[in-house]
Amino acid sequence: MFVGFPSISCNNSNVQKSYSTQFLPISKFRIMGLSKLLILISGLLLALTAVDLSVAQTFRCSSSPNSCRALVGYTTVNNTNLGAIRTLFNVTSFRSLLGANGLPPSTPPSSAVAAQRVIRVPINCVCYNGTGTSYGGPTYTVQPDDGLYHIAAEVFSRLVLYPEIAVANNISDPNNIEVGQRLRIPLPCSCDDVEGQRVVHYSHVVRPNSTLAEIAREFGADEQTLGRINGITAKNELKAEQPIDVPLRACNTSVRSDSLDSPLLAANGTYVFTAHGCVRCTCEAANNWTLHCEPSGTNRPSRWERCPSMLCEGLQILSPGNVSVSGCSRLTCAYAGYNNSSIFTTLVQDRDPTCLSNDVSRIGSNWNIVFMLILFWY
Repeated sequence: MFVGFPSISCNNSNVQKSYSTQFLPISKFRIMGLSKLLILISGLLLALTAVDLSVAQTFRCSSSPNSCRALVGYTTVNNTNLGAIRTLFNVTSFRSLLGANGLPPSTPPSSAVAAQRVIRVPINCVCYNGTGTSYGGPTYTVQPDDGLYHIAAEVFSRLVLYPEIAVANNISDPNNIEVGQRLRIPLPCSCDDVEGQRVVHYSHVVRPNSTLAEIAREFGADEQTLGRINGITAKNELKAEQPIDVPLRACNTSVRSDSLDSPLLAANGTYVFTAHGCVRCTCEAANNWTLHCEPSGTNRPSRWERCPSMLCEGLQILSPGNVSVSGCSRLTCAYAGYNNSSIFTTLVQDRDPTCLSNDVSRIGSNWNIVFMLILFWY
């Protein structure tokens, strides 16, 4: 029989913390009195809990509506595959995992993922009492020799702290968990708009020696905004190996507020399937940060016998993603959401961006003619 003791080491070059678990044979402790052993164990556990809770990063969430789709950055511990990651995080749709990572929809679950690679995992987020947490998963079944610290730090790659798992599952003694016990894993998230913009909140585990400026550059975020939403006012408040809330700009959409998928959020370089799989929406910054939605082409929607009609009202020749151009005026059939029986569409009118370059060319040509006339006159 073995007893696990957590050890703590701190390197304050940029506020780094690392933890390891040492296992010693229980026979080694027979020289100690039982009361002393219990006091030592309790003291060590309380010390570690205090450290963990003091560095916990709270994700603020006061959004209304109070639920949304968010992302977490899972760092693989060993070589694995996409199917195993989907199972670990209880991701309902495998295509949503592919979309979050910009992988082709045809990618199979058996696709290999190397150790230490970061995979973005979609989660459902709910706001409660000013903070955000995952719901509907993931859940984890305790395996032999598991401990809460191991589950938090290694299985879920530090996306959550073990005292948070204990609180979420009403566990008064972190050392008292049973094989086969199912645990809810409360992953951090948020649904709040940032600076008046829709965003996809991404839980990023801070690497040792990282700075807030480096994280902001990596994800195209504003450093001051990143510090504000995470309550970081000084450099030494950035905690290594703890999750930080990174807001990823989301594409603008025409989805109605009464749609079952509102708010429909997608970050740059990702895509989502919606309307029971009948519609695929892609976010690309190059598309003027406008969500491009089109029929997915599926013949097997998840909750309908077949996909409803998606033709745009008022212009029955267009479906979502189709464009009609007349002169410099452009009409786009845009996806606008869905309910239990229908898919909504709307016509969006704007100016054809190619007209601007044509106008500039014409203006330049006209000025050339004017200059030639002036030269000829003189």
